[in-house]
Amino acid sequence: MMKRTEQLSGPGWSARTARTLVWLIFAASALAGVAILVFGTLSTIGALVSGRLAMTLTVAGQLPDEADAGTARIVLGSYESATVVLENLSGGAVAVASIAAVVGMLTQAAVAGAIALLAWRLVRPGTFTRSLSLGVALAGGVMLIGGIISVGLFAFASWMAAGELNAPGSGLEGFWPIMVSVDPGSLGIGFVLLLVGLAFEAGEKLQEDNARLNHETEGLV
Repeated sequence: MMKRTEQLSGPGWSARTARTLVWLIFAASALAGVAILVFGTLSTIGALVSGRLAMTLTVAGQLPDEADAGTARIVLGSYESATVVLENLSGGAVAVASIAAVVGMLTQAAVAGAIALLAWRLVRPGTFTRSLSLGVALAGGVMLIGGIISVGLFAFASWMAAGELNAPGSGLEGFWPIMVSVDPGSLGIGFVLLLVGLAFEAGEKLQEDNARLNHETEGLV
């Protein structure tokens, strides 16, 4: 097991400030995780009940003339995405988009839970346990895999929605391009959490080996 550092367990002003910050991180992460689950669930249920689905679709459009009606002038510009609320989508598009939203919600909640777990273990008296490193690594793996699945499902749902919005027979040349933009942020966070968990596990194993070696050495002396 890995002992906490004096920076958090000491009686001084610095340690108290550090503990307060860690408690704030714990509270914010726990509240964020609960909020993600509650609002994500309500949003998904509301979309299924109303039949209206909010999505961000890729679009390649020129800015209107009113965009530079003032004294400044736009030399070159375009917009690449639009947030829309859709209805009359096919059941397949709604199902894929809803599954993608649920997967994304769960992966985000997993990250918030991992951060809350880490902060909680940091301020608790005693030592780190292996469950901490495994929990953080597991959350990172869930974020990484869930992020890939969520991005793929959102891309598929966007393609389906764009195909249903475009005029029949327009193919790839309609107003809504059959393409998707990918945000690698969630994948990067998952990868970082996975590395943090593995680093904790390696540190715990190293400390256990050192403690065992010291014990054997003391026995020889």
